[in-house]
Amino acid sequence: MAEQAPTCACGERHHGHICVLRSKGMTPVVEQLTNQPTVVCFNCGVEANAGENVCAPMPLE
Repeated sequence: MAEQAPTCACGERHHGHICVLRSKGMTPVVEQLTNQPTVVCFNCGVEANAGENVCAPMPLE
């Protein structure tokens, strides 16, 4: 049986979003993607270095 990709917090099947990486226990990768945040996810509030790593990026103010 093929392994099903985890569903992102926004309901899509994203692979590089921090919520998916956290659910996979990929803490070292998450730490690298959040060490110099420039955006915040509107959905969950996580801060990330780049918008492509969150579901709904907004500029960090």
